Amino acid sequence: MRKGPEPELIAEIAKLYYYNQLTQERIADLLGISRQKVCRLLKKALEDGIVQIKIIEPEQSDKKIEEELIKKFDLEEARVVKIFQDRKDLILKRIGQGAAAYLMSRVEPYLSIGIAYGKTLYEMTNFLTPRKVPGLRVIQIMGGYGKLSGEILSIELAQKVAEAFEGDVVPLFAPAFAKDARTKRAIESEDRIKRVLELGRKADMALVGIGGIGLTATLIDTGEISKEEREELIQKGAVGNICGNFFDREGNPVFSRVDTRRIALTLSDLKNIPRVVGVAGGEEKIEAIYGALHGKLVNVLITDELTAKALLEWKT
Repeated sequence: MRKGPEPELIAEIAKLYYYNQLTQERIADLLGISRQKVCRLLKKALEDGIVQIKIIEPEQSDKKIEEELIKKFDLEEARVVKIFQDRKDLILKRIGQGAAAYLMSRVEPYLSIGIAYGKTLYEMTNFLTPRKVPGLRVIQIMGGYGKLSGEILSIELAQKVAEAFEGDVVPLFAPAFAKDARTKRAIESEDRIKRVLELGRKADMALVGIGGIGLTATLIDTGEISKEEREELIQKGAVGNICGNFFDREGNPVFSRVDTRRIALTLSDLKNIPRVVGVAGGEEKIEAIYGALHGKLVNVLITDELTAKALLEWKT
């Protein structure tokens, strides 16, 4: 039986690489082994804890901002990611990475997670590091977008999160918005739809995006909300939505014709979930995020530093 690499060899390679700053090619030549083996053993050194990396960070201004957000909006937690370039696409990815880091620090055996759809939540799935979490369950708490032009559907997003942790997914086989009120009632009367929504209401955690009401907002851009419905919402003071539930700048629900078609957990349902994590950022969403925070529609916020500073400066 072949024995694994000797610890002495791994340690020597690590010292040459990290202390003496030799390239992998030089180390391979020096020790008479292949560069591929050097690369593999360096990776093993990290995995086995032979090499432990410590990063001395500069004073973290984001921690102060997080504390200020928690205090101002009475949040349980806040995570603020640093932005090095003010580009919308990069901000979206950075928030998604921050949400993934948060989720990975909070998942535990037999946790049930409700998840809606959102472009930032989709980005989050790209940064999840796979690991097995026994008994984890991911529940789709909003129907799918029939006209979604993005890269992933609501059900696929829930599946990606479940797969990352080798958990189970509970899909909601329904549209986010039915054709009309009659169709909504018929769909919600089905036993399997009732069961999924009830499981969603009992989730330990919900991951939700916070959408706006501008022309580029997902619900508007995909055509799920009609022009007439959008105008009605604006007239009634709506500034944002969570799971297709619209609210004003104080976080109060704004009821409209949209509610007669929506198939998702309501804001009241979400308030009964112990941890509701809002994942959102960007200049165009500041008013919507403020409304969600003011109305205590989420109790955990993951956002970027530019948005966080704007929220702290917001005057009621």
